[in-house]
This record gives sequence, structure tokens and C-alpha cells, in this order.
Amino acid sequence: MRSLYERFAGDGLEVVYLGAMETEDSCRAWKEEYRLEFPVIPDPDGALFRAFTNGWVPWSVLIGPDGRVVFSENEFDEAGFSAAIRQLYEQPAAAKPTAARVPVSAGCTVVLGGGSGGLVAARELRRRVPAGHRVVLIDRSADHIYQPSLLWQMVGERRPEQFRRPLSRLERKGIEFQNAEVEKLDLENNLVRTSSGELGYDSLVVSLGAQLAPETVPGFEQTAYNLYTSEGCARIHAALEDLSGGTIGILITAMPFKCPAAPYEAAFLAESFVRRKGIRRNVEIHLFTPEQTPMPVAPATIGDSIADMLAARGIHYHPLFTFKELRPQTREVVASDGRSQKVDLLIGIPPHRAPDVVRSSPLLGVSGFIHADARTLRTDHDGVYAIGDVATVRLPNDKALPKAGVFAHAEAKIVAAQIADTLERRTSDAAFDGKGYCWLELGDGRASFAGGDFYTEPEPRLKLRRPGRPLHWGKIAFEKWWLHHWL
Repeated sequence: MRSLYERFAGDGLEVVYLGAMETEDSCRAWKEEYRLEFPVIPDPDGALFRAFTNGWVPWSVLIGPDGRVVFSENEFDEAGFSAAIRQLYEQPAAAKPTAARVPVSAGCTVVLGGGSGGLVAARELRRRVPAGHRVVLIDRSADHIYQPSLLWQMVGERRPEQFRRPLSRLERKGIEFQNAEVEKLDLENNLVRTSSGELGYDSLVVSLGAQLAPETVPGFEQTAYNLYTSEGCARIHAALEDLSGGTIGILITAMPFKCPAAPYEAAFLAESFVRRKGIRRNVEIHLFTPEQTPMPVAPATIGDSIADMLAARGIHYHPLFTFKELRPQTREVVASDGRSQKVDLLIGIPPHRAPDVVRSSPLLGVSGFIHADARTLRTDHDGVYAIGDVATVRLPNDKALPKAGVFAHAEAKIVAAQIADTLERRTSDAAFDGKGYCWLELGDGRASFAGGDFYTEPEPRLKLRRPGRPLHWGKIAFEKWWLHHWL
């Protein structure tokens, strides 16, 4: 923070700390204890904290001269804030020739991202919009990866080629695919700039997902295996095969993270693996999370049921574990309150944040992601929609809709219908209903299943089904259907 201040103080940058739910006396004591050189402002009722954050600490916010939030992030990222400050202070670039900014005459909808939401959006758009209207999907990866299968790869039950499909197959469906990096969103001129050029659009669907940021956790690469990448899951499987005893840790480093059930599934699958291997008595399994209960957006009864299942399997559960640091030399996981645990195999869930191109655009909301309307998924910018993990959708209880593929799938269909209706000059009644579900893989060929309505008031109304083998086979059937149906 000091180096950032020194670089931009001459331009008028000021730095203050906010003491959420703190008094003037406690803020003064905190400033003296940590020798803070910037003002510490008390926020005793948490009004400012709620206005500018999504409820997690720490949180860093850049506010422009007009009082509007320019950049907002869970963890302080100097590079990201530097870019946002430079963009705030820089003079507008000279206008380019009009000829370079002519929109696509036949009409074009651009979909950014080839994950669950982007894939469904592109397919549904192609089905609904006129034949002369272009549908273009852009992704920096050449392949679509069916993310839920990573958990099975972790325990050797899948190979990457079994759940990976080339996005170029979309060309056969009349969808243009560009394998390129999205570099800038020019919302004023309806342009997307990529590593392969510029593309004009009439409608834009942003489905870029959440960017994993393990590099923001010192020691993550040396100490932990990333649960949310195929490479990480391959390393987890190799480590499980080599394990003869010791401690397995599953660490959630920060909130929010995608697929709220995945860390718990990883714990159950790891426990099943070492038990079937015959070394369970030699292995401890610990799950560390900042959540107060598993899947906290769901009713408390569901969280309690999952906690009971963890206990029944002898998995040590550590809620309200606010992660502080990793100590690679001693292989310790350390919490902000001083608690620590040595681990021999660490399965890590790294911090999630909006992709760089979103963080440097006007789409970024105070939650650190793109704010989208709960029913239409429209953003504050005309013709621009946000779906899936890149979006923050507020529930009636003011919590955020979980980041999960099932919601991206359903939201994509609504957005495609909205865009098609707009092209046909019809008033659209397509609206996302907030319904969703997920499987909870337990190992041993068994699974549970939770589903319901997240938009009910005052709290979501969900039901957790009794675990069994049919639900496990249902998850496998859905995997096969997805890969066959969409690609």
C-alpha cells in the first residue's frame, strides 16, 4: 500500500483504513499497535462496509473523484489497483477513424468464454436468432473442460481426454469460434478487442468465469495442489497413490469460490481413496474453510447434515478458519487467529477473482465481479449480459447466488431468449427463476443431491436427498449427456 501511495500521491490519491463495526477507540488502538501511517476511520454500524463490500474481510476499494467505486477486490492486488488508478487518471485516447469502428452490418452477438454458460448461450442463440445473425464465441482455450469431472480425475476415475472437447466443433453448428485472448472491452463503441483483432457486437454475453489466482498466496505453488485445474488434480492423484500415511488437508483460502460442494466432495473422495487403499488408520483428513457452515447460502439444516457426514467419516472440520498464510518450510497451514496444522498433502482452493479484462473495465462491480439483474442477467450497460461465475446475482436475503455451473447453464438459456426477443422486437418475458441443484459425491459409488429454489423469501428453500448409488449414477449420466449434447 505504501509503494502505491508513493507512486500516485502526487495525482491526489489518498489512502484510508475502514474499521468495520469498530469504535473510534478501537481504531486508534489498532493504528498504534500496527503503526499504521494512514487514517483509520471507524464504521461502528458497518454502513460503509456493507455499501462497498460483499461482506468479506479484508476488502480493498478504489473510489474515484466522483464518489463511484472504480475497482474492488477481496485481497489487495497492487498490480490490479495500479492499472485501475492509471486508467482513472489517464487522458482519453484520441478517437480512431470511424471506418475502423463500423458495427457488423448483419448483426452479431459475441459470447465471451467457452465454459458451461458460454457454451449453452452460443448453442441456444444459434437455435433462436435469425440465420443471418452471427454468433461468435471467443475463448483463450481451444477446449471445453467439463469441470465436475475433475473430482473423478483426482482419484483416478477419469482421464482428461474423457471430459475435454474441442470448441472448434461449434463451427459445425453454425457458430464461429475464435481461439483468442480477450484483451479489452470497449463498451461505448460495442467492440471486443482480442489477441487476434477487434470484433463489433450488437449484444455481448460475458461468461468468462472466475479467474483462479494461486499466485496471490505465497507458497501455494510449492505447498498445495490446485483442485480446480486438470493439472492440479493429476498431481493430487499421484500424491494419493504415493501416500502411505500422514495428514491430508483441504484448504479454502478465500471467498467466494465456485462450486460450493467441491471441497467437501474432495474430502469425501480422498477419505474413500485412502480407506480402499488400506491406509485409513494412518491418515488424518482436515478441511479448513472460512465459512461458518458447509454451503452457507443453503438452509442451515443442509450445512448441518454435511458436517455430520464429515464427522461420521472421521474428517476433521474447521469452520471459520480465516486463512492467513502457508509455511512451505514446515508445511503448515496458518489461520489469522494463530491456529496451525501441518499437512503432508494439501489440496488447495485458490482465491477467485474476476478476469483481468473485467477488472479493468466499467463492468466491475463493488463485489469484485459483474453485477447482473437477478431475473434478466442484464448489466448496467445496454446489450451486455453477465452469466455464471463472473457475475454477482443478489438473492432476496442479500446474499449472493452461489457460483456453480448449473446456474450458468440456466442463465444462458434466459439470456439467449432475451436477445432473440430483442432482435424480433418482442417484449421478452424470459426470466431466471433461481432454481438450481448439485450432486454431492461421497465416494464408494454413492452420492447425495441437493436442489430447490434460491429465490424464495426470506431464505432459499432446498432439500438434501438421502445418499445412495442411484444418485451417483445420475451424476455420471448427466456428465455423458452434457458432453454429447452440447459438443
